[in-house]
Amino acid sequence: MTTPYYVLEQLFHTIQRHPQKVAVALDDQMWTYSELMEQIKRTAYYLHRSNFVRGHIVYQFVERSLEMVSGLFGIICAGGVYCPLNPTDPYERITSILEQLQGSCILTHQKTRHQFPTTNSIKQFILLDEILSPLSDVEDMEELPDCKEHGDALIICTSGTTGRQKAVVHSFRSLSTSIRAFTQWNLDVYTSQDQVLQVAACSWILHISEIMLPVVVGGTLVLLRPNGHLDMDYFSQTLIRQQVTTITIGPGITRALTSYFEKTERLATLKFVRNVIIGGEAVKPQQLINLVSVLQSFDIKVCTQYGMTECNGALGCRLLDFDDGFVPMGHPLPGYRCLLIDKQGQIIHNTNRSSEIGQLHIGGSALFDRYFNDPERTNNMFVTVDNQIYMKTGDLARYNERGELVHAGRIDFQVKVHGQRVETSEIENTIITGSSDKISNCLVTKAPQNNDFLVAYVVSNDLQIDTEEIRQHCSKYLRQYMVPSMFIILEKLPLNANGKIDRKNLPVPDFSVLATIANDRRYIEPMGKVEILVHSLWCEALGHSRISTNANFFSIGGHSLLFIRIYQHYRTLFNLDDETINIRSFLDHNTIAEHAKLLENNKINNIQEKQWHTVHINQCIASYAQQRIFFDEQMRFSGEIAIYNELVALQVTKGSLSMNRLLHALRHVLSKHKILRTSLVFNDEDSILKQSITDKHLTFALSADKTFKSETE
Repeated sequence: MTTPYYVLEQLFHTIQRHPQKVAVALDDQMWTYSELMEQIKRTAYYLHRSNFVRGHIVYQFVERSLEMVSGLFGIICAGGVYCPLNPTDPYERITSILEQLQGSCILTHQKTRHQFPTTNSIKQFILLDEILSPLSDVEDMEELPDCKEHGDALIICTSGTTGRQKAVVHSFRSLSTSIRAFTQWNLDVYTSQDQVLQVAACSWILHISEIMLPVVVGGTLVLLRPNGHLDMDYFSQTLIRQQVTTITIGPGITRALTSYFEKTERLATLKFVRNVIIGGEAVKPQQLINLVSVLQSFDIKVCTQYGMTECNGALGCRLLDFDDGFVPMGHPLPGYRCLLIDKQGQIIHNTNRSSEIGQLHIGGSALFDRYFNDPERTNNMFVTVDNQIYMKTGDLARYNERGELVHAGRIDFQVKVHGQRVETSEIENTIITGSSDKISNCLVTKAPQNNDFLVAYVVSNDLQIDTEEIRQHCSKYLRQYMVPSMFIILEKLPLNANGKIDRKNLPVPDFSVLATIANDRRYIEPMGKVEILVHSLWCEALGHSRISTNANFFSIGGHSLLFIRIYQHYRTLFNLDDETINIRSFLDHNTIAEHAKLLENNKINNIQEKQWHTVHINQCIASYAQQRIFFDEQMRFSGEIAIYNELVALQVTKGSLSMNRLLHALRHVLSKHKILRTSLVFNDEDSILKQSITDKHLTFALSADKTFKSETE
């Protein structure tokens, strides 16, 4: 088996071995492996029919869905270069990517089609929800595409240092090497028995391995609905409903889950989980101790993962422990090589346990191929050591007593925000270009007292410059987590004796003062019960004494993790149903007044339902009809025969039956109709007949196969 074909060949072999096994599931939707293969064929077929040229870029602009999976594999099988675009990214940022890459073909949904920027470069729109219809025609496609060993497989756009995003190109060879590395991981995390949850956004390279690994090994890929990772109730319910065994999450979601479990104590949702991989950035033990103690009490393996877009997101992994007081990056996976090189250009060997720090260099066939149309930057990233090519990461590291790599900072000012690497120079350039006549310089850094926040120090000749205008400009070009939470206007940046910026003497940001200043300018008092309640929730979460009802949540120190916490309060206090009003609605409207209006509208729209709402109790006195049935059965048949139970036997005479899909369907029916899991229980102590609703449908299983001697048995 040649290296570049590993992913596709393994996928095809899995389909042949398990055609009726569930390959991918999202809530009540699912595809078996044979159905997934059919959708991949359809996607590849329509790409070729649209005059698509192999080796050219194909964008995918969809929300998380089953079609997202078939689109990824369909593009690669057709010989295209997969380039995901996130529908939640700012319009101007997507436009910039299109101008930079000049791709001409896109896969999209009818739902996301209208969000896509108008551009002359796109010649072909393919609507996935139309071409994957059973009514559409498709030709058979059995052979693997004629891929070159160094052919491009995918492009991921990430934060860049020049004021625009970097387009990181991976070949089939690097993709296959990284996927194979995980399948050879000695911690036995990905197997054919696992249900793997996909959490990462498509703008993050981690989503590639999250999607590919479970289907390559013959497991089941479990998807969350769009923005489902921000709704902890839905997230935890998915774990139990889909019997999820493996999750990869960033430190941000880790903290949100910790808070959720501490407040709700719904630990039963972890029943099936056996692996939790925490990745995205170097983590501190104090951020993980509470959650890890809960996970390990369930015998769940907790592992760490560290990497970057240029090395397919997975460098070193290890089982997590806190014996050393820190969380190491671990050892390189198969296909990777690591070197530490000090300032003098000398190699620091892993036998050197003197805590000497050097820049981490990564080698191996899993490295990215190049930056798109940027040979100078590509050349600057690579060095040759002992006749082998290595990539300079910019990360500082050292070896611990076990010979493991431990993160020790950066040689530059790149930062990580909520698991995402961010080049602060991209943010700085965006701010300066927005008002170049007023802004002469800018410095962006993490807030020293809270790593969840970015602070922009703006040098301007106008100390009264409107920071809200700067924020709005940033929101047009930068992803939400890249927009600074606070803008501090200065006449000049502090300098040290060498004439360099003295970061230690920068003003310490005070978010409460910022909120007070903003509120004094245009403060609007909360009116009505709902606004007052929302206002109190915001003040508690953000640490402010008062907030104007028209203040933007993200302009007063808010971020996505705090947003999750507030949304959980909404669900509890207002009995929200995520099917009628989900977290995306609140993200799109992020002021107190808008949130209050959404909550009020939800209350009005559901007033009819509230008149007949479910009591949400699991046991109560039996109805008169139930009492009659129970006593009739007891009196006439002494309770030995379930006379009111109707049995039906069905025989499969043609084709095959997927036991997994049958089990999933039965569980869904039992979950939807409580009467099917209601039993009558007579209490001898108080002589009361009660009806009781059980939750055993969550663990309901089919009995072992039985062979019948004849059709009449």
